[in-house]
Amino acid sequence: MKISAKISVLNLFLLGLFIFWTINVATKATFIKSFDEFFINQIYHHNNLTIRLFSNITNLGDTFPTITVTAIIFLILILKKYYYAGIYLVLNKVIIAGVNSLIKIIVKRPRPSHHHYVYAGGFSFPSGHSASSFALYISLLIISLIIFKKISTKIIISTICVLTVILIGYSRIFLGVHYPSDVFGGYLLAATILTFNTLLFRTKNLFILKFKGIKN
Repeated sequence: MKISAKISVLNLFLLGLFIFWTINVATKATFIKSFDEFFINQIYHHNNLTIRLFSNITNLGDTFPTITVTAIIFLILILKKYYYAGIYLVLNKVIIAGVNSLIKIIVKRPRPSHHHYVYAGGFSFPSGHSASSFALYISLLIISLIIFKKISTKIIISTICVLTVILIGYSRIFLGVHYPSDVFGGYLLAATILTFNTLLFRTKNLFILKFKGIKN
């Protein structure tokens, strides 16, 4: 099976899973409640040190920091003439953030009723921090795998990106502002859109991300 075909199958699977997950969150399915209760019981335990630590970590997924990082990386890519990579990064970030906000308004899920250790406004599902961090850092992971040649560089960047996404999602549950199903939903949404956008770039060849300048 060609790579583009495999990505297509993955994209359809992720889309189906996200729709299934969203419907069950919206209808307050029993297994969603059990899912949330299990992970909240494992994660929602605090002391002053961990509250400070995860309050700082969660800030990495805020709107301003993610937009700032996206803008800086975009400018670097453009200056290095990696135009396609820059467009890919911004496209993922903007579309995922926009769709996430729209779904929040449609589902209208209230945030958890237990204590919030940081301020969080608006609705709960899907987690905007989780979706936004996934959009940014997993896009950077993909771009780095294409652009950089050294295996050690690819491993270091990939590890940092994956850990950042996981820790930001974890922090939203830990600090009490999201249900675990919100975080998983944010990851699913971002993964679905990111794989779809990757398919768009695969129409020429995903290695187009490493090209310098616009190629015909």
